[in-house]
Amino acid sequence: MKRGRIALILAGLFVAIILAFFLQDVIRQAVVTPLAYTLWVLKLAYTFIPQLLLWFILLAVLIFLIISSLLKWYSARQIYEEHSKPAQGSVEILAGWVLKARKGNYYKWKIANRLGKLWSDRSGQYVDRRPKVSPDKNGSTRRDAQEAVKRYLKAGLDESFVDYPLPSLPFMRKQATPFDLNLDEAVEFLESSLEVRDGE
Repeated sequence: MKRGRIALILAGLFVAIILAFFLQDVIRQAVVTPLAYTLWVLKLAYTFIPQLLLWFILLAVLIFLIISSLLKWYSARQIYEEHSKPAQGSVEILAGWVLKARKGNYYKWKIANRLGKLWSDRSGQYVDRRPKVSPDKNGSTRRDAQEAVKRYLKAGLDESFVDYPLPSLPFMRKQATPFDLNLDEAVEFLESSLEVRDGE
């Protein structure tokens, strides 16, 4: 393959040399003479321009290049500063998730996952030893509420938002998920669980 290419290149050079030998008058009239005339005109124009003016033009071009590069650097730096965001703490990140929770199940799951990790890290082998309470006015018990919160926290750890896809059509009813629990109930449960654990 390489030998064939080398042979083809050598043949092309040989043909070009032969054509240049026979067409030298045409090449001189079509290429060499116009090029030499253009160079002569440029040299003549250069001799008529004062040297001081040439230096001023060169200095102006140099200043223009420096200013344009500084402007590009400043605009790039300004764009970088606008796009760069200050580092956020865990509380700020969680607050942002709470604000975005209405958009879909992803941020609800992120909150449940974060609270579930906090619950599992802090509770350890904790067992709720508080006595059962009597039903409230609505007929439900606090124990049921605690079980719902535990289901929420476990879903945040063991499940994912992809297990509960959003409806494909806007008029379809949204599927209920464990992540729909009121966030206040989960926070209250975590606070009470940690208080009891610290008290024991």
